[in-house]
Amino acid sequence: IAIDDVADDSGYAFLADVGNIINKKHPDFDPRNYGYMKLSHLIKDLKDFMLDERPIGKSGVKHVYIKNRSEE
Repeated sequence: IAIDDVADDSGYAFLADVGNIINKKHPDFDPRNYGYMKLSHLIKDLKDFMLDERPIGKSGVKHVYIKNRSEE
């Protein structure tokens, strides 16, 4: 549901924004409780989402965007 709250017109949402919403709605959520150091690692292993890693300039940094697979 958090994805729908911040998704763009293509249905993708910036994972950091999704994480902020999850933390506001469920402050006790922590991906480490599921064996993952980061939310992005947890999401990558779930088959319910499509990922889009978008490079930011030449820095080598990538922003992760996610979309519900059901919206394909």
